[in-house]
Amino acid sequence: MTEFTWVLDPTSGKVVLEGLTVEEALALAGDLLPAGREINCGRPLVATPLPAATDTPGPTLRVARIYHASVVDGPGCRSVLQLQGCPIRCPGCYVPETHDPDGGVALSVDDVVTALLHPSGTPRDGVTVLGGEPLFQPQGLAALLRELKAAGIHTVVYSGYTLEALARRREPEVHEVLRLTDLLVDGPFVRSRATGAGEWRGSRNQRLIPNPAMALAADEGYARSGQP
Repeated sequence: MTEFTWVLDPTSGKVVLEGLTVEEALALAGDLLPAGREINCGRPLVATPLPAATDTPGPTLRVARIYHASVVDGPGCRSVLQLQGCPIRCPGCYVPETHDPDGGVALSVDDVVTALLHPSGTPRDGVTVLGGEPLFQPQGLAALLRELKAAGIHTVVYSGYTLEALARRREPEVHEVLRLTDLLVDGPFVRSRATGAGEWRGSRNQRLIPNPAMALAADEGYARSGQP
C-alpha cells in the first residue's frame, strides 16, 4: 500500500501531499483540491526576492534563491537558502540552473541571515541550506551557520558529497560546518533511485544524518576500539 502524508499550512491554507504525483493526487481528491503543481527539494512554489548586492564587509555567499514555509526541505516548516554553484552536477538534477558558479547574487552573510529570519511572524522550525552544492562555499557557509546557531536556529544542510568524503577534506571550515549542522542530508542525487526516496530526500541513496560531527566521532571511536 502506498503511504502518503497531507501537510496543511495554517498560515497560507496551502496543502502539500507527499508520496503521490500531481496526477495521482488529483485522481484521489481532485474534486476537493484546486489545480496543483509538483514541488521538490529546492523547487519552491514561490521564492522571496533577493536583496540587492551590497559592499558590506565580511564573508559572502553566492545565492540562487531564498524561500520560506517549506515542508519538503527538512523537518517542520522551514526557511530555505539555496546556494549557487555546484561542481558535482548530478545527471537529472532538479535545479540545473544552480550549477553555474557565476550565477545568482553575491550577498553578505549578514544580509542572508536577515532575509532568512524575516519576517519574524513566518512559521519557522529551522533553516535549511541546499544548492547547488553548499560545501562549494565552505567559508561563507560556516559563517552563516555560526550566526544561525547563535540565534538558536535548527540547521539542515544538503550536500552531494557523502559524510565520509567531507570528513577527508582539509579545510577547517568544512569540519566547522559539520559541527554546526543539526541534520545532514548527504550523497549525490541518483535519478534511477528517485522513486520511493522518502521524505526530504531526492533519491534512496541519500542519508539523513543527525549531528554529523558526532556521528563521525562515534564511528572513529568504534574503529579505534578494534570492533568489526
